[in-house]
Parts: sequence; C-alpha cells; structure tokens
Amino acid sequence: MMMMHNEIQDNKLQILGKLAASLAHEIRNPLSAIKLNLDFVSMSDISDEVKESITACMEAAKRIQTIVETTLDFSRSTLSDCYPQSLNEVIGLAVEIMSARAKILNIEILTVLEQGLPTVYFNKNKILQVVLNLMTNAFEAIEKNGTVSIKTYRETLEGNNFVTLEVQDTGGGISDENKEMIFNDFYTNKKEGTGLGLSVCRSILDEFGATIGFDSRLGEGSRFYVRFNPNINGVIE
Repeated sequence: MMMMHNEIQDNKLQILGKLAASLAHEIRNPLSAIKLNLDFVSMSDISDEVKESITACMEAAKRIQTIVETTLDFSRSTLSDCYPQSLNEVIGLAVEIMSARAKILNIEILTVLEQGLPTVYFNKNKILQVVLNLMTNAFEAIEKNGTVSIKTYRETLEGNNFVTLEVQDTGGGISDENKEMIFNDFYTNKKEGTGLGLSVCRSILDEFGATIGFDSRLGEGSRFYVRFNPNINGVIE
C-alpha cells in the first residue's frame, strides 16, 4: 500500500515537473521581448520619472526570469543533483524571489539564520520549491500587512540532532477541522487552489529523510517547521 502511494506521488511530481517546464518555456519568450523593449526605451530621450518606472519594470522582469530559470532547473532535477549543501543559501534565494510580492502586500520578511550549520543532503531545486511553497502559504494566510519570520537552527530531540527550518506567519491561523487535512492530497480551502502544495512538500521531504510539522492557533498565526537529519547522506527509499 505504501509502495503504491509513493508511486502515485512520484507520478504526480513528474506531471507537475513537465507542466512547470512547459509553462516556463512559454513565459521565457515573451519575457525576453519585454526586456529587449524596455532596454530600447531606456536608451531614448525620456524623463527621469519614466526612467525610474522602466528601471522598476526591469527589476521585476529579472525576478520573473529568476523564477522561470528556477522552475526549469526544478523540472530537470535528477538524483545526481543531490549532495550535502547549505540550507541557508536556499532560503536566501527563496527570500529574493518572494521579496517583490512581499513589498506589494506590505509583508515584512524577517530572517534569523544560524551560521555554521551542518550541510544537509538534498536537491537544491526541490527544497527551494518547499521553501517557496511555505512562504506562499504564509503570505496567503496574512493577505496584507503582516510579518513572515524564517529561522534556521540546530535542534536536538530524543538524542537526535537536526537542522531545522521554521516559517512563521502572523495570519489568521488554522482551524482544528482543517489541521487534520492540510497534508491530504488535493485538500485546499482556497477557491483557486489545487490542494497539492503541502502534499507535494511532504513527498519531496520524504525523499531526503526530512519531516514537516506545524502548530497553529486561530487569530494568532501558524508555524511550520521542517527537520533535516544532517547525518543522512543519501536519498531515502
């Protein structure tokens, strides 16, 4: 039964990977045209105010390009891309990608990343996808005007050492009814949601022997935590 579930999850990830690659390719061409035209306009005789607007558009286009390239990398990921690496570096990239959206929503991103953490065995692009998903969920829980705190630290539980990632928001929290279902396949309480976010996150983390959990209270926000075992040097079968 567990083997069948894993096969279903693997197939689901493969389908999502192909879809992501297709969408990224479709976005790449018009994005290149936008950047070329912005470059052309910026060289024209225009006012300083217009130049500032063009610069802002160029920065936004660069962020989109980063997201597109990250998506393509994710779709091409293989086992050979798995090796011990820095969790903090992945978080830094995720924060960079999400910073523009945070500014629009007036959400402050606070990071407290412990330095000198042990490296962790994972696929960078897959773990980036997990971090981006957790941040996206936190943003949507807040909607506007709030704080998302991201922490990394060493943790010892029952004699086992972990490198822990924590994403906490100041949103409305999760009801007791929803707490029991948020990791279920296709569960969502969003009108346009697919219900694949946290389910896929857990599947990805299972590959690397990591675990995900959360605590939440209505009206006070939620805290999601991911625990990586730095002693694992290979993908978990």
